[in-house]
Amino acid sequence: MAHTTKKTLLEAIRSGDEVSWQEFYETYRPLIVVRGRDYKLNVAEIDELVQSVMLRFFDRSKTFVYDRSRGKFRNYLGVMIYHCALNIIRQRRRNQVDCESVELEAEDPGRWNDEWQQHILMLALNQLKLQLEDSTFQAFELYALKGGSAENVAKFLNIPVGMVYVAKSRALAKLRTIVKKLREEE
Repeated sequence: MAHTTKKTLLEAIRSGDEVSWQEFYETYRPLIVVRGRDYKLNVAEIDELVQSVMLRFFDRSKTFVYDRSRGKFRNYLGVMIYHCALNIIRQRRRNQVDCESVELEAEDPGRWNDEWQQHILMLALNQLKLQLEDSTFQAFELYALKGGSAENVAKFLNIPVGMVYVAKSRALAKLRTIVKKLREEE
């Protein structure tokens, strides 16, 4: 899947591009699922949350124009997920408690930011994998991400130990650039 900037992706969605919708879904579904778990939703409710968020965004996408001066896209998406989850919980508890007293236990802005940063890192790693040769990414992954020793990684990949260090250095430099770009696109 080719990476598209959020602004470009959002514009393509607004124009009705189905490929962009699929990219948007594949990009943000995992984040919505994590938030659903944070809100203690069951599996069916998490599926409903994903569907509700996507449907709400689809409905609004026709008129939605991303304006960075009004805030970050992640905040917009986070609020949308929150409200959709709240509606699901209200629906579940309709006969048990007064709907106005329902609060989401997991609403922790710090946790949302942590999850967003993890999401950015996963997107960046996926892009990095596409930009590096397989052996370079494997060396980086085994050494830097999974904590293997340089000697063991070199032996496993049948490369010199120095190549493991070079792979890590190159990968980290590219990863920093990708993360910076993704953060700027927020």
